[in-house]
Amino acid sequence: MSTAAPKRILCLHGFLQNGKMFSEKSSGIRKLLKKENIQLDYLDGPITLAQKDLPFVIDDEKWEAIVEQGTNKAWFYHFDESHKIDIQPALDLVQKYINENGPYDGILGFSQGAGLSAVLVNKIKELCPSHPYFKICVLFSGYTFSEKNEKDEVVITEKYVDAYKMPNKEDPVTTEIISVHGSSDNAVPGVRSEFLNKIMTENGHSVKSLVHEGGHVVVNKKDFLRPIVEDIKKALE
Repeated sequence: MSTAAPKRILCLHGFLQNGKMFSEKSSGIRKLLKKENIQLDYLDGPITLAQKDLPFVIDDEKWEAIVEQGTNKAWFYHFDESHKIDIQPALDLVQKYINENGPYDGILGFSQGAGLSAVLVNKIKELCPSHPYFKICVLFSGYTFSEKNEKDEVVITEKYVDAYKMPNKEDPVTTEIISVHGSSDNAVPGVRSEFLNKIMTENGHSVKSLVHEGGHVVVNKKDFLRPIVEDIKKALE
């Protein structure tokens, strides 16, 4: 008796990680999904960071260990001003990878990878015209490319406004989105993830928001993850 081919989800790591480390950090959800014949594929970001590229100070010894592990990767360079961020190299890499290894049933991202995944939900058909919309998108500590306007309100930076809009009203995006953030996340505070949820909802997406008690992590508690796994399983049926 032949077993069905696994459903496949593309996974995008965070800043100062790589695919291997993200696979380890997300082992809780990865193992639960594997039992459901859902495979997670982990991709390395296109940016190789130098010590000077970090938005914080790190000592040389720690930096050497990071380089040795190969976790000095990112999807884009970090800037506090979102209009300076360039995601094109990341989009180019994902496009090439999916064209060579796809299609994928879903996408899952953490932090920077979640910020990029939220954009890929809308852009996938533009990048890979024969690829269907993802059935599921799971965001851990996601955020938008936003900034304050003259009225001190948080808005999407002009450069990326269209990235969050449904690309085609005749062919609406049907991806189910699960957005997860930690109540004590200091790297991507919950308000940033909630703003992403608001923007995605306003643009016609179905968003389920979940909060865990931890910080800037992919939560690994099975009791928390099981309902998420059930939702992923249903979306991929």
